[in-house]
Amino acid sequence: MTDSNSTNNAQTLTNAEFEARRASGRKKLLLIFGLFAVPLLLATLWFHAVRVSGGSWGNTAKGELITPAVPLEGMALTENGQPFDIDGLRGKWTILYVPDALQCGEDCGEHLMLIRQLRLALNHRMERVQRVVLLDQPSVPEAMQEAQLGLRVVSGSDAQRKAFLGQLSQPTQGLEPVANPIYIVDPFGNLMMRFGPEQLPDQVHKDLKRLLKASRIG
Repeated sequence: MTDSNSTNNAQTLTNAEFEARRASGRKKLLLIFGLFAVPLLLATLWFHAVRVSGGSWGNTAKGELITPAVPLEGMALTENGQPFDIDGLRGKWTILYVPDALQCGEDCGEHLMLIRQLRLALNHRMERVQRVVLLDQPSVPEAMQEAQLGLRVVSGSDAQRKAFLGQLSQPTQGLEPVANPIYIVDPFGNLMMRFGPEQLPDQVHKDLKRLLKASRIG
């Protein structure tokens, strides 16, 4: 009888330890999820509050929030002759500029310079941000290249560019049209915000700076 009781106690203890470990594992998973998801959720809620307030809350400049954020997928573009897919938009916050003409003339060059300046103004946070432009050519004009070091130029066939532009335009159909739009894409590849070029550089900088401060991702 004593041996049987000892066996049952040992089995009970083992089960208790197993349940404790499972509970501990669940807590760790929730903690990891919270570290990544909660800051992004808080940042999204903050931008939503600013948007519905008409910009009066906190007197902040802002872009248009895309709610909910839309995951970009199925990309088939190129960068320097190499494939550029959704992974190219993951891991960092992305300032994505899409000139209407898909060519880089004088206005495009000016907008790219302002985007470069706002990124530099992020100071120690600027390494979390990348600049991407969609063109119908594999690079910006030679005269701009030295001033645009680090800029990622993506292109593709007419069909590839049209498919990608469709992903950008679909989530913003309910918004007023914007010429030469600038988008913010989060480090998970989600389309989050849209700006007009007249909001460069200060308004875009303010929103992006607050977003980087509120989030640990990227």
